[in-house]
Amino acid sequence: MYTIKDYIEFYKDNSLEEVHLNGQDLLLAAILVYLPISSFQGTKTFPEFYDYALSFKKDKSSGVMAPLSYELLELLKNSKRYKDLKVSNFEKLRNNDTQFGAVTFRIKDLTIISYKGTDGSLIGWIENFRLGYEYPTNTQVLAQKYLLNTLTPADKKIYVTGHSKGGNLAMASIMSANDDLYNRVVAVYNFDGPGFRKEEYQSKNYERLHKKLINVIPTGSVVGTILNNKDYHVIKSTEHAFNEHYPTTWCCFGEHFIKGKLSSVSKQLHETTTTSYEKLDQEKVKEAIEAIFENLPREYSSDLKLNLNDFKELYKNMRNIDPDIIKYLDTIVDSMIKSTYIKEKE
Repeated sequence: MYTIKDYIEFYKDNSLEEVHLNGQDLLLAAILVYLPISSFQGTKTFPEFYDYALSFKKDKSSGVMAPLSYELLELLKNSKRYKDLKVSNFEKLRNNDTQFGAVTFRIKDLTIISYKGTDGSLIGWIENFRLGYEYPTNTQVLAQKYLLNTLTPADKKIYVTGHSKGGNLAMASIMSANDDLYNRVVAVYNFDGPGFRKEEYQSKNYERLHKKLINVIPTGSVVGTILNNKDYHVIKSTEHAFNEHYPTTWCCFGEHFIKGKLSSVSKQLHETTTTSYEKLDQEKVKEAIEAIFENLPREYSSDLKLNLNDFKELYKNMRNIDPDIIKYLDTIVDSMIKSTYIKEKE
């Protein structure tokens, strides 16, 4: 099976006039934002950006996606297709309140805004849980502001993309966009990113977003099926279970992803975080999860060192958590644990 690595190798000498911008190029943008580099304002040419990114390659504290992003960056070197790529306003933020990243790519008359997913930090995972009872989160607000502060009237053909939490940020940024900006957006690509609470999902802003939204998830998705979203493009991966979340494993043929069938674990996780979740007292869910966070290390900006079984043991030993909420958390955690070890038959 071919992946995005093969796509870049095969098409790197084809210009955008010969092979138009497509989902593989936007997936590439969604991966490059994981480069563990320091923020910068202004614009760098691709050769300048390449050299700048290499100076940070020894950083080992930025999660699984960082080395994958370097693999793709190396494949782009000396390519005809991406030689005119301009990279602007790279943002990387990680503190005890927020984990956020974004970058703007411009090539020819096209503009691509890419948002970063979770980087392995504890605060990044905390923010993922807060998506179920908070809108907008700190990170979603930053995504909305980044869009407004970065785009100019000259950006006429805009694509917005992101992987994992970055996909959710891509959607959230356009949900709040004014009509002028929205009308200049060609498409929004959400690559295995979680959806929204019922309130946002049923809003006019989501309905408007959906007209330009493309949701791509792997067969064993345990991130993209969380919360409310619809019209998924399910695709195959060279891996199975949780490893399918990493986009360098996704199968393609030319510009197109290879269709797959959603696993029963993914379907169960979607059901749990939508229909089952709506039956719970939302305020109690918030109180319970925030109480769990209070029992975690206070240095939220540090890397997450707690595995799923440890997390499960933590909340089961806590007092005053509603039994229904414990059951809800058990279902989610058990689904994720199951997805780590079980490969379903096609």
